[in-house]
Amino acid sequence: MKKGLKAAVFLLVFLLASAAICTGVRADSRYYDITGYTVHVVINPDGSADVEESITYDFTGEFNGVLRDIDYERTDGIANLRVFVEEDGINVREFTVNSTTDYDAAGDPGTYNIYHDDEIAHLKVFEKSRNTRKTFVYKYTLENVVTRFNDIAEFNRRIIDANWDVPLNDIRILIRLPEGASEDEIMVFGHGPLTGESRIIDAQNVEFILDRLHPGYYVETLVLFPTRLVPGSTRVVSEDALQRILENEKKLADEANRERDLARRQVEEYNRRLEEERRRLQQRRTITNAVSIALFLAWIPLIIRLYLKYDREFRSTFNAKYYRELPGEYTPAEMSVLMNMGSVNKRDITATLMDLVRRGYLILKKETYIKEGFFRDKEVEDYSLTLNPEAPTSGLLSHESCLINWFIKKIGDGSRVFLDEISGHVKTEADARRFTKNYQNWCGMVRDEAGKHGFFDESSQKGKSTAIIAGILYVFLGFFLVAAAKGGLGFLIMISGFVMLIFGARLNRRSVYGNEQYAMWKAFRNFLKDFSRLDKAEMPSIVLWEHYLVYAVSLGVAKEVIKQLPLVYTDADLQNARLTYMYGHDLRSLSYFTSALDRTVDSVDHAINRAMAIANSKQSSSSGKGGGFSGGGFGGGSGGGGGRGGGGAF
Repeated sequence: MKKGLKAAVFLLVFLLASAAICTGVRADSRYYDITGYTVHVVINPDGSADVEESITYDFTGEFNGVLRDIDYERTDGIANLRVFVEEDGINVREFTVNSTTDYDAAGDPGTYNIYHDDEIAHLKVFEKSRNTRKTFVYKYTLENVVTRFNDIAEFNRRIIDANWDVPLNDIRILIRLPEGASEDEIMVFGHGPLTGESRIIDAQNVEFILDRLHPGYYVETLVLFPTRLVPGSTRVVSEDALQRILENEKKLADEANRERDLARRQVEEYNRRLEEERRRLQQRRTITNAVSIALFLAWIPLIIRLYLKYDREFRSTFNAKYYRELPGEYTPAEMSVLMNMGSVNKRDITATLMDLVRRGYLILKKETYIKEGFFRDKEVEDYSLTLNPEAPTSGLLSHESCLINWFIKKIGDGSRVFLDEISGHVKTEADARRFTKNYQNWCGMVRDEAGKHGFFDESSQKGKSTAIIAGILYVFLGFFLVAAAKGGLGFLIMISGFVMLIFGARLNRRSVYGNEQYAMWKAFRNFLKDFSRLDKAEMPSIVLWEHYLVYAVSLGVAKEVIKQLPLVYTDADLQNARLTYMYGHDLRSLSYFTSALDRTVDSVDHAINRAMAIANSKQSSSSGKGGGFSGGGFGGGSGGGGGRGGGGAF
């Protein structure tokens, strides 16, 4: 199976596996939740109330402490304030006062600042916490908080304040009355979100509960009981208030119940519509899943057929491991297009230059010249490529003429270029863009010349077009099916479409002739790698090895060839006058030629890499940059004191 089909199948499996995984991560790195809020209120005979608040924080990240604002409006003040922290349910510590005048004063852990303003006690509690759960306890007394009318006593308080910046969870308020009343003489009313409940536990205890309270809402408690329970209360109003209070509560309860009825009807209607939508969605999903399965079942034979008809390589009739002659009479760069499925390598430039040296159009030699320096000039030794004036270039192929024009005439002085000039040519972004453009133009010319040999099957372009059109169609159909069914197997069709697009973009194969040539070039490459171990009687002449070596450069085995030459030929063989760059050298060193070859490869490779890196770099920047609650939890209620407080963490 071709690499393109393997990659497409692997991508399909990977995407299918990835689609089954869904993760959710909270983006904040520092946050807290309040998971419990319990308030105990004990009403005293003198009309005061002892309050104990237990607020449980779950900290994620690092915090320095917590904030709490206690509203004591419509009381005679707040007294006996104490602050504690409880960790792990057993370790209880009490805080000490740090400042009573400066709320923002720095404090040590275990202390707190308190500042009074407009009948609100603002507390800043210093307690370092990191990824832990802690319960902060506030104990205080609200002086003279109970109102005593002629016919009833009233404790009316917004116990849970509105100004929190996070939701409050698991709220429980317990209020204990003085002894002396029967259960029938006690009445309780809760104001806030309609999901809350209030109830009378016994003749002394009442309870208010709520699962969750959002910021901006409060919980108000109203407890009515006989005046004889608070004989010492001095907040006295000479009014028979019971009837008025009950009428107001009836009005609030009726309004709340209407809201509940409306909410129930809305929920019922919503559930009905939701069920209808689920039914329709299930029908659509059944249809879209069936369509998706059918499309996928059609996709499988389609991609297999496209592979077999347009992408699978033809079977070669040449099966030998070695081939001792050049399989074709075309340049090493054209051969590289065949071997690399239409691609050109950077080393093909070196191979082309060496081939031009071999054929006498260029002369490779070591020279000494004066190189200008910043402080002084210096004499350097380098290899040069010189244009042979006795060899006209009119008969060269387009990519060969292009290379001479590019290196000799544009980079060099018109007749010669040093290898250092090639590697050091790219200095600015403009140089990089010109060099990259010249390289891309040269690659295009090589592919054009190679295209004249019929290396590739032209019918594969039909398969490529079919695969791309089918891929686009499958992607759009997949999107439509997913949107119509809000999920389902339409994702499979989308993924199949993307896989088909990738397969189509890579679809290509060699022609019968091209595949035969490919097999022979592979065998020739094997010969180049192993020739020193073969029968020396059948070895080609040393002159042919100069020819072979330029193809060895494009095939990536030039160093292996040079390493083996001393094992097969003698120094006398290098005295053949028909040789060019190998003429007159010692086979046991060949240091001159090996060094020249390496320097040429390195120079070209460095120049191209540097050009592409500069051309693709980012632009510089100069910017530098007892029942359900009745309503009122947001703005209404029965007018109880408090509710302006809140809290948070810092």
